[in-house]
Amino acid sequence: MADRRRVYSSTVTRRTACTLAAGVAALAVAGAFADSRDAFAVGVLRRDGIVLPFAVFDGKRWNAPWPDPANDLTVPIDVRAVPKRWWGVGAVLDRGEAILPLGPRAVRVLQPDWVDIACSRYVGLKTDYQSLQPPPPRTVQPYPKEGLAISPPHPIERVEIVSLASNEMRALVPVVHASFNQAEREVESRFGHPITRRAREGIAPTLEAVYAYGDAPRLYYVEAIRPYRRLGQSVDDCTAIGSGTGWFARDAGGVRAVTMVVDVLNCNREAASYMLPLGVLKLHDHVYWLAQFAGWGHERYVVLDVKNKAVEVVVNKWGGAC
Repeated sequence: MADRRRVYSSTVTRRTACTLAAGVAALAVAGAFADSRDAFAVGVLRRDGIVLPFAVFDGKRWNAPWPDPANDLTVPIDVRAVPKRWWGVGAVLDRGEAILPLGPRAVRVLQPDWVDIACSRYVGLKTDYQSLQPPPPRTVQPYPKEGLAISPPHPIERVEIVSLASNEMRALVPVVHASFNQAEREVESRFGHPITRRAREGIAPTLEAVYAYGDAPRLYYVEAIRPYRRLGQSVDDCTAIGSGTGWFARDAGGVRAVTMVVDVLNCNREAASYMLPLGVLKLHDHVYWLAQFAGWGHERYVVLDVKNKAVEVVVNKWGGAC
């Protein structure tokens, strides 16, 4: 399936694939926890009130003890029956607080549940949370998310949605353009490319989403595309699409690239992955972005250690894939 979706780039797999709505909600489930005041667990809060746990910080390091998705699940009969090793802290987390745009609200975990994610099933925690928006059918993929779940409460900072018409884009766009060209050359050297460099590199990629955090430095995550058609094709025709994702930093020296990856995809972009930022945690001089990456047939949740010169994937938890 993955080979059919991709044109000139390496196959997206569970191992190799590494993509905000304003007013994202945060769920803080209060309960007995580890002795360390720095320990906590995080999960994704769905619009239907189900939390999908995906990572634990034990006060020193991150890990992912919650069970991986599977087609054949064993779902505990109640919260007390959840194995302690799943929590990663040896304690039951069954009550908390939802931090919503209109203010905080108490939330209670009702029972374990399961959900379909792509071609897999994932064990979640059904809560009494009710969204202000009606939840869609559970068959919708990717299923809408309300925000981040964290237990016990820790300060979560917001990731900004940057307007593509804002003044700060003036300095960012040329750096993205140059980085996109360089990353696409690397793809071309390994897999070839249907369009020559001369024909493609003068065209600036179209920025589809830009997220940012901080001021000095200011960190950006960018999603951009560059569609291609061959000579003689009509304007509506398409040969392939360059799909790029990258991290950039702005400091006193200007805007610079941290890392950029470009895939050359079929025009339906079935293999593309898109980020839903969930928030930022600052811990022990590290800046961690928590996010969901999802697309056609896949969904995963990540903890990223975003540094000035590198981005490290600390947790990469698959929710499901086809």
